[in-house]
Amino acid sequence: MPEDDKTKLRFEIGHVLFIDIVGYSKLLINEQTEGIQKLTELVRGTEQVRLAEAEGELLRLPTGDGGALVFRNSPEAPVLCALEIGNELKKHPELRVRMGIHSGPVKEVADLNEQSNIAGAGINIAQRVMNCGDAGHILLSRRVADDLEQYPQWRPYLHALGGCEVKHGVQVEVFNLYIEEIGNPAIPARFKKPKDTKKRGAKSNSISKKSHAPLNEAARPLAATRWAGIAAGILILAIFAIWLFRSHGSGTALQRAASPMTGATTALSAPEKSIAVLPFENLSSNKENAYFADGVQDEILTDLAKIADLKVISRSSVMQYRTGLPRNLREIGRQLGVSHLLEGSVQRAAGKVRVNAQLIDARTDAHLWAQTYDRDLADIFAIQSDIARSIAGQLEAKLAPEEKARIVQQPTANPEAYLFYMQANQLAHVAASKQDALDAENLYTRAIALDPKFALAEARASIWNGQIYFMGRQLMRKNRARAQAEEALRLAPDLGEAHLALGLCYYRLDGDYEKALHELDIASAALPNNSEILNFSGYIYRRQGRWREALAVFQRARELDPRTAAFAGIPDTLRLLRRWTAASKAYQHGLELEPQLADGWLGLTQTQFSQNQDPIGARASLDRLPEAMKGKPVIIVDRWDYSMLARDYVAAGKAIPNLNRSVAEFPVVEATQFYEACVAFAAGDRERAHGLFEKVRPLYESGARDHPDDPTFHAALGKLYALLGQKEDAVREGNRAVALCPESKDALSGPAFETNLAFIYAQSGEVKQAVALLTHLLTTPAAEGATLARLRLSWEWDALRQDPSFQALITGPEAATIYK
Repeated sequence: MPEDDKTKLRFEIGHVLFIDIVGYSKLLINEQTEGIQKLTELVRGTEQVRLAEAEGELLRLPTGDGGALVFRNSPEAPVLCALEIGNELKKHPELRVRMGIHSGPVKEVADLNEQSNIAGAGINIAQRVMNCGDAGHILLSRRVADDLEQYPQWRPYLHALGGCEVKHGVQVEVFNLYIEEIGNPAIPARFKKPKDTKKRGAKSNSISKKSHAPLNEAARPLAATRWAGIAAGILILAIFAIWLFRSHGSGTALQRAASPMTGATTALSAPEKSIAVLPFENLSSNKENAYFADGVQDEILTDLAKIADLKVISRSSVMQYRTGLPRNLREIGRQLGVSHLLEGSVQRAAGKVRVNAQLIDARTDAHLWAQTYDRDLADIFAIQSDIARSIAGQLEAKLAPEEKARIVQQPTANPEAYLFYMQANQLAHVAASKQDALDAENLYTRAIALDPKFALAEARASIWNGQIYFMGRQLMRKNRARAQAEEALRLAPDLGEAHLALGLCYYRLDGDYEKALHELDIASAALPNNSEILNFSGYIYRRQGRWREALAVFQRARELDPRTAAFAGIPDTLRLLRRWTAASKAYQHGLELEPQLADGWLGLTQTQFSQNQDPIGARASLDRLPEAMKGKPVIIVDRWDYSMLARDYVAAGKAIPNLNRSVAEFPVVEATQFYEACVAFAAGDRERAHGLFEKVRPLYESGARDHPDDPTFHAALGKLYALLGQKEDAVREGNRAVALCPESKDALSGPAFETNLAFIYAQSGEVKQAVALLTHLLTTPAAEGATLARLRLSWEWDALRQDPSFQALITGPEAATIYK
């Protein structure tokens, strides 16, 4: 067979969940539409779909009366997903759904319409297994049952049914899965014997002779099975509860956040109760009124986002659709994954304001509602609240009493203070320099000065100061952020943004992740459509080593903010997990949305280097960036690093003068002379390197002295001591950094300090200790300095090159990263 034909016929094993609505063709058209829409929402909301989607391990095939989900991450995933769906179906008795599960070969193909499709025995058999059941059944093939039987907790719930004849006379051996009230314990009609044999009683539930003994035990009548398996039942339900409620508390607001599946290949429709509030047109002339129009739009969006029964797209994803540009509303709805759009205009003059608003069905371009408001300027917040309530009514959204109260609550009684607040928010969103940061802080201060009771401005100012501290470790910012968060809560104890601000103080300032998550959950209850809260929850989950939960929550955030690149979320997480192919796709998707962001290019280049181990190609990729982007310090440092990996010390040396002009934007941890010294050290000029390292020694020692509890400064000093040959001092400082930030406390930063300690051991002649640490780090998430590519090529590990155990470590394929 020709090689290209072999490639075309290459299959992979997929774990398939096939779902359909029983009796779909007999339903009325409107009943069909409502049924599919509700089923779609249930599927979208499952934790297994979110996890697989975030990891790039899910394929979907719509079938008209249901669909197929192909999981590529775990044979348990479709089973757990079916249990989640079954649990939700208890609330919807009108939906008569059956499910079938099988693991087998599948392949992505293009159909006659050049649309993405899925083929293979895995899909076909899953559908045939499903067809053997009735409404409520979750049926498994023999192969899936055999896989699950390896885990004792599953065995009491695998009920063998025997053979079922399907298409073309083929027999499939089928098992029924049910747990307490999830699933259907009744024997499917296709397995029932004729009426004249009913004396056989319980034997009608017997299994085929091929069944294994443990599964024979599980085939007893329902009552007996429940008694026999009660202990295991507690275990399996606990496991199911963990999967169903993966976040930090059962049934919390974070877990109830809307989470429809996204992606260009899905044919699933947008939720009916979904909306994006597009930027309002400013009909006044000056720039100040443009900020005012943005404020009106933002407040309406914020009010709608407080309603848990709606899916509301975040501000950052809608701002690209500003007025003045042609709007294809159907395309915008598709891009944002919503069924409805709100447009409007604002005109302000002489103490008066006119606001026009109109609700549009994005699927048909039909105008559903429109209203014009002519009021005094002081009534602007009442107008915004009225629009939000009207839209909620048009979408038939359920409003809880507390949601109604939040919508009518005015952030400030001073429109000018609100204008300063909006300007500060916009500047904070795009800040690219120290001056931008100062200007944003000044605008928040002016807003608060005009209205000392402006809790929302206090909360946002706290979040902004906390971010500045997080980046630069300025103690003044730390104290200010905490004081502002506490003041915001004193002024408005129920304000979601105030709890967000306090949660970020616990996260950024204290490293107290449990307290941070507690406050974020309170914030999410008040702001159920806030993607910012979800993203911060994901960042904290990563630091706790809860990597899959982080991916799931990042996926939910992306669904609310689909037009923002969000490189720090899914793309960076996949890279930290060494999921190179999935990470590369995620970065490329993000760069299609925001190609001007340096973080995306850096992440993509790092990922591709880790795959192809080509530092020259990586540097060339960065060299092709626009000049303005190439001048950013992070780009310069990475270009220097790739030159060092390529052993091109001349090019590395040429990068240093550019670094001198740019590095002032960073907190001082590594001086530019340190980079110059590293070039000399790697090139073999140890005398020159030693002299340069000695020049920066006072800076590094004072940094560690001034920041006794900051591991970053101790790690940098330990590395410097190692390069100077001061073994005892180096090991002391390296261990100090690890003790301050162990992997068990911070799974995101901890491995970096362990990698630094491994470098110190390597430079100090402690080869066994270095190799032992690197062996662990090669399978540890977030150990970016200990990827196989870097261990093979970096000058930093030259001290280990002649050691057989190190050579054995870097020979062969990269070990799988272990994470949960």
